[in-house]
This record gives sequence, structure tokens and C-alpha cells, in this order.
Amino acid sequence: MNKVVKFNSVQSGEFNAQQNLIDFILPAGKQYDLEKSYINLVASCSQTDASGSGAVFNYYAEWSAQATGDTNSRAFDNSALVKNVRLTSDRVGTLEDIRRSDILRNQLCEYTKNLDDLMGKSYTQFSQHTNQGNMMYAPNIEFEKEGTRKSRVRDLNIQIPLKDILGLGSSDNLPCDKLGECRLHLEMNMEDKFDIAQWQGSGKRSSEFGNQLYTDFDDVSTAGALTELTTTSTFDTIDLSPYWVGQRLSVSLDISGANTTTESNITQIVHDTTTRKIKLTFADTLATIAANPAENIEVDGTNGTTTLIFNQAEIVLEQRGKTENVSELSYATYLNEQDAGNALTAFSKQYSVEQECFNLLVCLPDNSDLRCTNAGGTQYSDFRLRSDGVDLTNRNVELPGADDRPTSLYYDRLGMTLLNANLPLRNLTELIRNQTAGWDSRYTTDTLRNVFIGNPLPITPQRKLVQVSINGSGAGVNTIQLFKHVAKSIKL
Repeated sequence: MNKVVKFNSVQSGEFNAQQNLIDFILPAGKQYDLEKSYINLVASCSQTDASGSGAVFNYYAEWSAQATGDTNSRAFDNSALVKNVRLTSDRVGTLEDIRRSDILRNQLCEYTKNLDDLMGKSYTQFSQHTNQGNMMYAPNIEFEKEGTRKSRVRDLNIQIPLKDILGLGSSDNLPCDKLGECRLHLEMNMEDKFDIAQWQGSGKRSSEFGNQLYTDFDDVSTAGALTELTTTSTFDTIDLSPYWVGQRLSVSLDISGANTTTESNITQIVHDTTTRKIKLTFADTLATIAANPAENIEVDGTNGTTTLIFNQAEIVLEQRGKTENVSELSYATYLNEQDAGNALTAFSKQYSVEQECFNLLVCLPDNSDLRCTNAGGTQYSDFRLRSDGVDLTNRNVELPGADDRPTSLYYDRLGMTLLNANLPLRNLTELIRNQTAGWDSRYTTDTLRNVFIGNPLPITPQRKLVQVSINGSGAGVNTIQLFKHVAKSIKL
């Protein structure tokens, strides 16, 4: 029977931009199912605000812009936290060494995972997406939508499946009884690469509470201290509510034409199943009502600061209970080569590619140093690849523009490349979702279009010369990341 074992990293935390190297030792003498194994990053989470009230704030993680003026908010896959990865063994040496794994895996994720895949695994994801209710929730907070129990901020656990960063990660048997002790080395992207931003902060009532109508409340005429409010909107289910116990809100109301604004924490939430309205109870008195009622009542978020400290890294392995005799280890991995396009709008260059390379993927990261996008739909217009003097297509492959649908030849190259890599094609949206936009506008707000350049290559008895030609306009071709998908076989 298989069993799950857990090993801490060689290094101890805190892990940050300066201390971003993590190593794991896989003991010799055992066999491991890497397809079911993952890396777990643990971060402690603390929240503060100016009031010192102990409120619980919602937040999300977004990739940092690397250039001034890039304000696009985009989610990222957990695999983007791994910049470079290397797997070595005592008896064989280097098994895999993939540089800029973050760019490669983020690009492949746009095509191999659809929105249902991402939403279904959202509990493991560091970077979240808005749901159909136009809400987004931090993965490590237990939001109490009803009752009096305060919402809890727990440690954050980020799972990075080995199959998302290693070619051998898709293997159900890594024979460390033959390979000896193995060492997994990671160079991480830490807080210098991503930002922690607040969701439902001050001034966000119209965009981050699901619906602005949800922030309007009934007038109150009962004399005395005002501590309870009832929503004007009805909610068929409490799941649609943008409120939780411990949330700090700014409450604005008018009495006799005079406006007052008060901040206070929610201490109780009741969902009336008859009226379908929600009643909020606050810790502080919002106003004192005498002769005139409180009118025009609306709420907004308040600002807090969320701090994450990554203090632990561990690898969770499925250890095989039954040992098999493995005489040969066959797998596929990636080799990386970086180049500069020097902003050329008619780029063409020849590269020497390994004989065992069967797929070539050309990634053109934008100023985020992660996403591969076609700025304005015009930065790149078409591409063409040649291998040993033979064109791989009979014409240039046109890339989809701002409003154009991809051509059949583009789909053909995309499908062939992923099929040749034994990867599923599950998403042809060709657009990168806006993380903070509403559900209906997630692809139309600040649109970013993917750019895919790739093609299968024949395995040859010697190194092959591949010519890469890319045409475009504007900023032209800048950083180029070539990922060569190669087959490896090791006799044990």
C-alpha cells in the first residue's frame, strides 16, 4: 500500500526575495509516485489597520508589473512561483534542469487548463479569480457568512504539483532505489514578483461587493442607538452575501439632511429566510436616532494591510508500497535558451537545436516577465519556422490580432504542438482573464491577448538548425525564451 511522506526543505525560512533558494532531499532506497506529489509552501498571515480593531480583511495576489504604467491585474498559476528548477541524483547526475520554468508553465497553463479547472482547484491556488457572483475570496481565510463566530485568518498553504514544474513530475515511479538520493533545487519568485492587494477596500462598493445594490440598506426609524442594519436587496442564499463576521465597514447615512460616516466591525449576521434579507449587527453605535429616521444608508469597505511571511517549505511525496524493477527511465523535459530581439519588427535568426528535440516553443514575455502577450494585437503579426532549410509550414502563420479570430493554420500548429507534447488542449479563449473584473467582463476589460509560437520538430541523428522568423510592429521583438522539448532515456 502506498503511503504519503513529508520532508521539510534543507533551508529554513523565512523565504523572501533575498533568500529564495529551496532544496529538498528525496531519500534513496524508495520509489515515489511524482504524479501525486507536490511542494507545499506555508506562509503566516497577519492583518492590521489604522483602527487596531482586529478586523478581518479580504485580499488577493497579483503579478507585479515590471515596467511603469502596466496596471493590468492578472492572476497567475502556482507554478509561476518557481523560476528555475533542477533535479539531480547521486548515481546519474542531472535529470532535469529547466530555466525560466515560470514563463514556460504559465504559457502552457493558458491552453491546458480552462476556467473550470482553475475554479475547481481554487482552494490550492495562491492567486484567485472572481466567481460568478463577482466576488473573490482569499484562500486562507475562513469567512463566517452567518452567526456570531468571527472569521479566522489561517496559515496559507500553496500547493505546487510536481507535474506542473517537472517532466518527471508526470511519472508514477521515480526509482530512487536505482537513482540513489535525489535533490530537487528550486529558485523561487517571491514577494518582489507579486503584490498582495486588498479586495473590498475603501471606495470599492460599486465594483467589489458583487453588486452595488448589495451595499444599500433600509431606512431606520426606531429611536435609540443604531447598531443594526438590514439590506435593501434580497439574497436567495447566504453564499451571495459580500459580508462576513469580523469585516470592517464604513457606514454612511443621513439624519435630517446631515450626513455621518462611521467605521465599525460586523459582530453578527442573520439571514432571514422569510424576507430573504440580511441583517448586520455592528460593534459600535452608528448613530443615535431621535425624531428623524436614518436614511440613504450605504456601506463601503475600509483599508487594511495583509502581510504574508513564507516561513516553511515542504515536499509531500506518495511513496510506493510495492517496489518495481525499473531498468530504464524514459521521460521528456525542457531545455531553455534566452535571446534578445533588439526591438526588431522583422526578426529572423537561426538556432542550433539538440537532435532529440521534438517540440519547439518560442515564448515572448511582456514587461511582466511572465505573460506572453500580443500588445494591442499588433506587436506580433505572424511567424514562420524552418528546420534544416525546410519550411515547417507552406506560408507564414498569422497570429490573432486585437479583434481577429485565429486562423486555421494557427490552430493547427497549436494543436500539433500540444498533442506532440502529450498535453491536453482545454482552452482556446486566447485571452488572459482580468483578475478583478466582473464575471461577465473578465475577458473584455483591459484585454490582453496570448501569443503562441511553436511547432513539432523531427528527431534527427545530429543537431538541427532551426530558423525563427517573427514579424510585427510597434515595440517589436524583445526578450525571447526558446524552450526545446527533448526526449531523454537513462539505463539504470
